[in-house]
Amino acid sequence: MSEYEVLGRFRMRALGGGSLAGARLFRSAQLTDISPDEARFMTSQIGIQAIYDIRNEWEVHAAPEPYLVGAKTIQLEPLTTRRRKSANERFAAGVIGEYGVPEERMIANYRRYVQEYPLIGRALRALAAEQVPALIHCVNGKDRTGVICAVIMKACDVHDDDIMQDYLITNEINADYIREEAEGLSAGMTEHELAILMSFLEARPAYLHAFFDEIERQYGSFQAYLTNGVRLNPIQQLKLRALYARS
Repeated sequence: MSEYEVLGRFRMRALGGGSLAGARLFRSAQLTDISPDEARFMTSQIGIQAIYDIRNEWEVHAAPEPYLVGAKTIQLEPLTTRRRKSANERFAAGVIGEYGVPEERMIANYRRYVQEYPLIGRALRALAAEQVPALIHCVNGKDRTGVICAVIMKACDVHDDDIMQDYLITNEINADYIREEAEGLSAGMTEHELAILMSFLEARPAYLHAFFDEIERQYGSFQAYLTNGVRLNPIQQLKLRALYARS
């Protein structure tokens, strides 16, 4: 993980790895615990001017973030009709087994992201139009953020292996969080239930493969998805690539 510089408990890093300095696209978990010094560093030293918050309404309400002077926040709420539940309700012994075999529910979630997340298009078009250093985050910076960042990287012609590496490095960057969540939620679980729990807490290759496979199934190609799914035209694609490139 030495090639990934990470900032704060919110685990901010440059998209694609490397040092924070010189990058213009970043990803993280939610900024609830950010310190004043970290906030000033992000805006004054790194130059972040836009924060794309893709948490849903109740997640924002449960963990409000401070206003960062010098950066505007763009709320891009994902489409969801699912009932609000806490992790303690969903991931409990005797309940979590309802999600089937390990990875099954998460694979289904990633396939659903293709049709349920028009915010991907809104985020990409806004990034291309504004051309300013920006941070993308959800709650844990793993799934929703991971999908959007993977789309950005693929749209910028990054090799699939490098896209997967950037996605999976989240497990190392989130290692303390994963351990704390597993310890806090696994009481009384069977071995099978614990395996299901870990499949929710970790980023796994099967998930990102399922997302891109669903794109191929629905659109025929990734380029068709960019054009017809997220409605990113060739000029916007070029602008996104220029933003991804380090200054």
